[in-house]
Amino acid sequence: MKKNIRKKACICLGLFCLCLSGLTSCSLKDSDNQTLEKGVLKVGMDLDIEPLCYLSEETSKPEGFDVELAQALAEGMDLELEIVDTSQENLLKSLDGDLYDCVISGVGLSEWNEIHYSHTEVYAEAEAVKDQISMELTDTSLAIFTQKGSSLRDKLDQELEQLKKDGTLTEISQKYFGEDITG
Repeated sequence: MKKNIRKKACICLGLFCLCLSGLTSCSLKDSDNQTLEKGVLKVGMDLDIEPLCYLSEETSKPEGFDVELAQALAEGMDLELEIVDTSQENLLKSLDGDLYDCVISGVGLSEWNEIHYSHTEVYAEAEAVKDQISMELTDTSLAIFTQKGSSLRDKLDQELEQLKKDGTLTEISQKYFGEDITG
């Protein structure tokens, strides 16, 4: 009788551990799949950084270099774009809180950012135009940031490469800065 109870307890414990490990692996980067399933790329931006990302005085809609970049990325991935406006101080913190999928908002490759987040290849070198930007940039190599280990980063990198090859990124840069800062 005791052997039977022990056997059942061991089986139950084993099944519990198996179920628990399955749940853990499912939730690792489920938000990446949700982005594609829902068809929406949610991008965190500080809409107070001209000419990178700001609200148009005429239309009250987001405009700027980073806004058009985000639109081009979303279109290339067959996703709708949703911009979530937040303060510069909270951009990466809110990424941690799953408020959006990525950050495209004049965020540079600081050592801290590189350690704590995944990022795309640099999409702009803003050193030459930093006097045109309404916010002081401490790190002028701009990249798109995602949560650490996100597979979305790879998809964004692929799309960025395509935008560089077809000249779209250069066009957007020249529109807002009068020169190509995309390297």
